[in-house]
Amino acid sequence: MSHRTKWLLRNPAPDAEARLFCLPYSGVGASVFRRWPTHIGPLEVVPLQLPGRENRIGQPGYRDFPTFAKDAAEALEPYLDRPYAVFGHCMGAILAHALVTELPEPQRLYVSSSRVPHWAPDRRYRMPAPGSVGVYHPSMTEEQLAAEVSRVARTVGGADLHPDLVPLALRVLRGDLEMCFGYAPPLTPTGCPISTIGWTDDADVSPDEMGVWQEVAPTTHHVLPGDKLTFLEAPAELQELIEKDFRG
Repeated sequence: MSHRTKWLLRNPAPDAEARLFCLPYSGVGASVFRRWPTHIGPLEVVPLQLPGRENRIGQPGYRDFPTFAKDAAEALEPYLDRPYAVFGHCMGAILAHALVTELPEPQRLYVSSSRVPHWAPDRRYRMPAPGSVGVYHPSMTEEQLAAEVSRVARTVGGADLHPDLVPLALRVLRGDLEMCFGYAPPLTPTGCPISTIGWTDDADVSPDEMGVWQEVAPTTHHVLPGDKLTFLEAPAELQELIEKDFRG
């Protein structure tokens, strides 16, 4: 495939049987999926890179979900020539929901650790509970956000974020939080079934809250062991349910 797009870190394989487009959580880019395999069953894993982060750092980030969804859908059109699904975690799940409503015939939407988009923002996002990791709120100060960003960096990479990178990370994160809290859409069906993924030790979103996605579309519910950041490792249980639900 000769077509190239800034939305993807690499071109999808022309011989892939199917594709899984993946969207990250707030404040980060496509590299958070670096520990995921290149394929999950028949699905080629294809992380999306949003503007304003990593190799697109010089481009302004989005400030509303509908504009993102329309632009991303247009960019992905050349890669929708075979069965595909979309995965999103936390804010990525809200991005993924907006995206699939703009895409033709997605086979499935996977949402992880996220309340439904049609809840009011102050209900959808809450102040972090004690002990939670990777949970942010716009009322947090720059110092609080910086401390949590550093804690996530230690959890994920084993080291603090370089001090020179902290202001950049906070700029991206603050923009994402403002975008999330400014989003209050009506209940919007997806046109495809949904798989919800809750985590037993998630201090932010309970598995029960994930069940509300059934108001959006026919839903298969899953609860996996782990916390809010366990998905980064692509545990075997997560890969198995993705493949099973896609085939199903």
